[in-house]
Amino acid sequence: MKKEVRTVCYDEELCIEAYHFGGIVQLFPNHFHDYYVIGFVEAGTRCLSCKNKDYTVKAGDILLFNPNDNHSCMQCDGGTLDYRGLNISKETMLSLAEEITGKKELPGFSKNIVKNDGLNHCLHTLHQMIMEGSKEFEKEEALLFLVSELIGLYGQPFEKCIPECREEIEFAK
Repeated sequence: MKKEVRTVCYDEELCIEAYHFGGIVQLFPNHFHDYYVIGFVEAGTRCLSCKNKDYTVKAGDILLFNPNDNHSCMQCDGGTLDYRGLNISKETMLSLAEEITGKKELPGFSKNIVKNDGLNHCLHTLHQMIMEGSKEFEKEEALLFLVSELIGLYGQPFEKCIPECREEIEFAK
């Protein structure tokens, strides 16, 4: 049985958290975060549900979760999951978006699962620099490039990512 590995590293310069889950078999029940999650599957296949849509994610897939996107994940092939991700607070994302777009507005991602080898390479390189504690200027450039590309390809106003409330029902008094 492969041993599970969970490693988390906070980058003080970028104000983001990088983490690695390796050999994971655990079910992640339905939950959400109050920050952005940008991650990629290195190995394994998982059944993912996000905002009531079902996906099968596998190696090479990039996951994009906006704050408050409800999601769950479980094994669907009997194997383990190797996953790397970045957690970016709304405050940090707001600063990045303003630097990239010139507007102080939170972006939202229109897709939760994407396949893009170029972005995957950029995300992997940035993740590795953070996990190794790199102090290189290229780390900040890589983050700005990644977020710029994600906004350009999958960005939309954050408000469009918030699910509409169901119609209110009045009860007889």
